[in-house]
Amino acid sequence: MIVLRSGLILNTSSAIRNQLYPISHNLINLIKKQQISQKYKYSTQSTSAASQESSSSLDTSPIEFISNLTPPTFNDKITKALSCTSDTSDSSPSITSSTSTSTSSDPSTLKTSHIPFEVKQKIAKESSTDTDIIKDETTKEKSLAKIIDPYVALSKPRLTALVTLSAICSYALTPFSATVPELMFLTIGTCLSSASANAINMGREPNFDRLMVRTLARPVVRGLVTPDQAYKFAAVTGTLGVSILYLGVNPTVAVLSGLNIVLYSWIYTSLKRRSILNTWVGAIVGAIPPLMGWAASSPLTHPGAWCLAALLYAWQFPHFNALSHNIRNEYRNAGYVMTCFTNPRLNARVGFRYALLMFPLCFFLSYYDVTDWVFPIDSAILNGWLSYWSFKFWYQQRLNYKNGGTPDPQGMKLANMYAKKAFWGSVWHLPGVLVLAMLHKKGRWDWIFGKSESTLKP
Repeated sequence: MIVLRSGLILNTSSAIRNQLYPISHNLINLIKKQQISQKYKYSTQSTSAASQESSSSLDTSPIEFISNLTPPTFNDKITKALSCTSDTSDSSPSITSSTSTSTSSDPSTLKTSHIPFEVKQKIAKESSTDTDIIKDETTKEKSLAKIIDPYVALSKPRLTALVTLSAICSYALTPFSATVPELMFLTIGTCLSSASANAINMGREPNFDRLMVRTLARPVVRGLVTPDQAYKFAAVTGTLGVSILYLGVNPTVAVLSGLNIVLYSWIYTSLKRRSILNTWVGAIVGAIPPLMGWAASSPLTHPGAWCLAALLYAWQFPHFNALSHNIRNEYRNAGYVMTCFTNPRLNARVGFRYALLMFPLCFFLSYYDVTDWVFPIDSAILNGWLSYWSFKFWYQQRLNYKNGGTPDPQGMKLANMYAKKAFWGSVWHLPGVLVLAMLHKKGRWDWIFGKSESTLKP
C-alpha cells in the first residue's frame, strides 16, 4: 500500500484550487489502481501452493478489493492538502507514519518526509550578504573620503568660495555682454587657481601652522599630506586653472590669475614673518579676483572695475584686523609679524578707517553707472553696521593704550568683544554688499518700468 505524505504549504487562490481539483481525482484513481495491483500480487504470492492444488476449480472472475481508505475520506484529505485549509495528519493507521511528525513552526526542524525539498534559511543568508555589501560600500566611501578630503582642505574651501564669489559678482556687474559658458570657465578657473595658491601656502608653513590653534588642523600639519604632495596638487590645479582661463575666457584674466598665485603663495607668505606690510600686500590679493571677473567681458579701463577692486581691498582690513586681535598671542608665538600685537592701536585704527571707506566706494559704483542710485542707500545699512563695531573696537583700544599705558583686564575684555563683533560683521557684510550690487545693477529693472536701453550710458 502506498502511503501518501504531503507537506505542501501553498497560498493559492480559489481559482487555482478549482483547476487542481480534477487533477486530484485523477491522482486518486491512479493510486487505487496501484493498490489493487499490489494487493493482487501479494495475494497471489501468499497462496501459490493452494492455487496449484485447486487450479481447476479456481474462480477466474474479477476480484474486487476495497481500500482501507474510503474514497470520500481520501478525497477530503487530498482536497485539504491542496487547498491548505487543514493539517494533513490523521489518526488513521494508513496515514500515520512510524516516524513522529514535528509540529514546530521553525523551518529548520521540519522533516523532509513532509516537505519534498531541503529547507534552508535563505532570508538570514541574504540579509548577511546585503550587510556585507553595505559594509564594503561604506568602507570604500570612507577610503575614498580619506584620499579626497585632505586635498579639499588644502584648497581652503571657504576662502576659495569667497574669492570665486567676488569674481562672479564682478562679472555679473559688467555693463557689456556676458555668456554662460564664459561664466562657467571663469568660475572653474578661478576656483582652481585659488586652490593652487592656498596649497602652496600650506606646504610652506607646516612648522608655523602647528604653533597656532587656528591652523593646527590643516592637512599638512596633521601629516595627511606631505609638503611635496601639496606642491604637486598646487602645480596641477594652478596649471589647469590658468589654462582654463586662458582658453575659455581671455589672456588678461589668465595673467591676473597667475599673478595672484605668485603674490599670495610666495610674496605675502614670506612677508608674514618679516613686516606688518604683509596685510597690505594680502589685501591686494583679495582685490584681484574682482578685476578678473570684470576683465572677463569688459575692458579694465572702465572705472567700475577699480571701484569693485577697491571695495574688496578695503574690506580686508576691518575683517582681518578684527580677526587677528583675538589670536594675537598665537601669531606672536608662531613667529609672525602682525600689527595686532606690534601696534594694537594702529591695528584697530586701520580697520575702522577702511570700514568708513566703504561708503564712498558704494557711491562711486552708482556714479560710474555700475549700479543704480538706490544701491548707496541700502548698502549704507551694511556699511554702517560694519563701521559701528569697527569704531567701538578702535575707540576701546584707544582708551586701553592711552598715553602708552597697559590695558586693564576689563578694558581688554571689551576690546576682545568689539573685535569679535566687527569680525562677524565683516563676514556678513561683503556677501551682502555684493548681492545688493547685483540686484541694483544699472538697468536691471528697466524692463519693469519700461525704460529703453538706449537711454543708458555706454
